[in-house]
Amino acid sequence: MRVITLGEILLRLSTADDVRLKSTKEFRACYGGAEANVGISLAHFGHDVSVATVLPQDNPLNDAVSSRLRMNGIDTNLVATEYGRLGTYFLEQGNAGRASRVTYDRLYSSISVLNELCWDLDEIFIDTDLLHISGILPALSKKWQAWAVEVVRKAKEYGCYVSFDMNYRSKLWSYEEAYPCFQQILPYVDILSAGRLDAIHFLQVATAEEDVSLEEIYRRVKEKYANIKVLYSTKRNVISTNHHELQGFYVGEDNNFVESKIYDIQPVIDRVGGGDAFAAGILNGVLKGWDSQQIVDFGTASSVLKHTVFGDWNPFDENEVFEFMNQKSGQIVR
Repeated sequence: MRVITLGEILLRLSTADDVRLKSTKEFRACYGGAEANVGISLAHFGHDVSVATVLPQDNPLNDAVSSRLRMNGIDTNLVATEYGRLGTYFLEQGNAGRASRVTYDRLYSSISVLNELCWDLDEIFIDTDLLHISGILPALSKKWQAWAVEVVRKAKEYGCYVSFDMNYRSKLWSYEEAYPCFQQILPYVDILSAGRLDAIHFLQVATAEEDVSLEEIYRRVKEKYANIKVLYSTKRNVISTNHHELQGFYVGEDNNFVESKIYDIQPVIDRVGGGDAFAAGILNGVLKGWDSQQIVDFGTASSVLKHTVFGDWNPFDENEVFEFMNQKSGQIVR
């Protein structure tokens, strides 16, 4: 299947887990972004994936990011260049009971200062099966709030499935800013990643005071938005920074609500990108026509595996995820 993901790619600089950001003398570097993370996983799962993004022109980091994308099986023909810089974020790695902390330095990034779209939307969606974006994209600028709506509308015009991960980030914009934008995007969405807080603040099918199951929330979402065919999310129980429990939830076109088993993840090497790995696992199953239980089981296992490696991107292919699902814990694969 042919997939396009659209969004910002950032340079991530991480501290060691035994030092604060303000006192570190060195960083571990990698690249990532919610949409690109999903795209790379889907490429590893065998799909034809193009990542649409904007990188700084005349900058060696442009070459570095593009090279990493190609190494992971991504078609970079939709990678554009513009003046500006590569957005950066600093991750102060937590440990034990101390939480990890993110500090953004993405002002004036090339994609956020874009004056007009770099792509001909009447060309890029021809023969494309799925477009994936997240709520981070329209948070980049006022122009991107309008462009995100234009992009999903055009994708639907060409018969693409539209996948939207709400992915609200309070450090980028407020609920009040995000709500009207999301309301314009939702009528075009086929596949939605949304949890309980999204249901309260953006979908408005539940209240904070209401004791309602996720299954009922998803039923209400489908009743309100007839275009949404698939909903999914995870529940994470953080026992400590290095010890999590994770479970996945999914409802498809058959309206059958299913859940994965609960995984105990210890130690957590790196949780960043875990949600994107889950999304990619879900999308892989949807695109390949799997049954609901297999989809949620594969998506959750894909996310769990991501927690075992450093970096935003999930490096495991489909066979490796199935091996993990079927093996006994700690067994050596020979």
